[in-house]
Amino acid sequence: MNSRNIAMPTLRRLASDTIWYGLSNIISRFANYLLTPIHTKIFLPQEYGIIGDLYVYVAFLNVIYTFGTETSYFRYANDLGEQKIYNQNFTSLILYSTLLSGIIIFFASPIANLLDYPGKEKYIIYLGLLMAVDTLLSLPFARLRWLKKPRLFAFAKFFNIGLYILLNLFFLWFCKDVAEGKYLTFLQDFMLSWFNPKDLVGYVFLAQLLANAPLFWLLRKEIWNYQPTWDKDLAKKVFFYSYPLVILGLAGTLNTTADRFFIKNYLPDSFGNQQHILGVYFACIKFSVFILVLIQGYRYAAEPFFFSKAKDKNAPELLAKAMEYFVAVACFSVILVSLNTDWLKYLLLRNRAYDEGLIIVPTFLFANLFLGIYYNLTAWFKIADKTQYGTYISLIGAVITIIGNLGWLPVLGILGSAVASLVTYASMSFLCYYWGQKFYPVPYRIGIILGYVALSAVLVWWGNSFSAESIWLNILLKNLLVVPFMGAVLIVEWQNLKTLKIFR
Repeated sequence: MNSRNIAMPTLRRLASDTIWYGLSNIISRFANYLLTPIHTKIFLPQEYGIIGDLYVYVAFLNVIYTFGTETSYFRYANDLGEQKIYNQNFTSLILYSTLLSGIIIFFASPIANLLDYPGKEKYIIYLGLLMAVDTLLSLPFARLRWLKKPRLFAFAKFFNIGLYILLNLFFLWFCKDVAEGKYLTFLQDFMLSWFNPKDLVGYVFLAQLLANAPLFWLLRKEIWNYQPTWDKDLAKKVFFYSYPLVILGLAGTLNTTADRFFIKNYLPDSFGNQQHILGVYFACIKFSVFILVLIQGYRYAAEPFFFSKAKDKNAPELLAKAMEYFVAVACFSVILVSLNTDWLKYLLLRNRAYDEGLIIVPTFLFANLFLGIYYNLTAWFKIADKTQYGTYISLIGAVITIIGNLGWLPVLGILGSAVASLVTYASMSFLCYYWGQKFYPVPYRIGIILGYVALSAVLVWWGNSFSAESIWLNILLKNLLVVPFMGAVLIVEWQNLKTLKIFR
């Protein structure tokens, strides 16, 4: 069967779901658009670096908390029954989250001291509670994806992020101003009785915790349609399927967050204060939000989609064509963002002290492009029940990440960390493709995919190598460079695009 003409209605459904999940992520990531300028205006880079630093530990712990329950839910929902695997996995999440968060909260003070934030145990308590709440919400959100309810999924995300933004404004502006006596002075004493205007970092975590709590009501049907279950044999089956995913997740999290650890602890003093540079780096990687929206939206739609289609004879062709479309759209996004940082910085970075980190943006965007390619490629070992290969790949990637940061950070500064990420994700993509073709062959058109990546890299390099005297002329000339890329995609994909008809 010709992969150029396969199952277009099926791909159209995947594209439609991706748009909805992408919309939910645009809404979620919109917080980065609104809150990044708010946070970079309120917090000095040293303070902003604390937020980025603590979220590194949250990312690792979230992998342990969830223990692969989403993926195992998708894997066994067809074979064992959706309700049965949902009951078992939700029971597991209740046990994991209660135990782990209880330990974190009980040892909050020693943990704060260990992380070099003495006296800030409230940060640890907030994050311990937040991880428990996020863990218990993860499976109901996965259930929405399985039941193909992208609109409810998007609405819940919209509600959550809207409340999160409002709570940030409430704590960081309103409460701070009232506590400092700028207005409503009759409330000042009351405000100072519970609000500390000299320590605002903790309120970022508290705002997220309070914003997540109402989701239990919004997702009440998915949550309460649950019967406490503990099936020893099923729990064992899920464990042996999931534990390689946990190792994969931990190694993958190391790959995505180790840069901040190395910047904080191993950046030479010649590049400046480590905490300051960490805050700069954490702010500038937020430019990747424009491609992470696409990656996450696609993942939300694709994972349950491909598990449901795993036994279809056309599944490999579907994977191949979906990858091609994904890479084309992702490369287009990378080009647009990379060539528009000159004015996007005024929207995302309200303090010019952060501008020194803009040098990393194009490299970091291409790193995330390869991360998206890797996520596409991982479908084979999840479908083929060979999740141990994901572990091998992630561990190799972790080694490359560590060596890359230690090698390039002292020479290139924070650009070295971005380069390390690019090399890591490109290597992981190659390994995943190589092993995947041995166990689950997929007819990817590698020449086309690499051609899109190479063309976008050339256009980004070209666009950033010149600068017109007029800022408006500069913007126009740089954005004209998307035309040859769009032209190339249309020439290659025209026949399929005519039949895809995403918007009916």
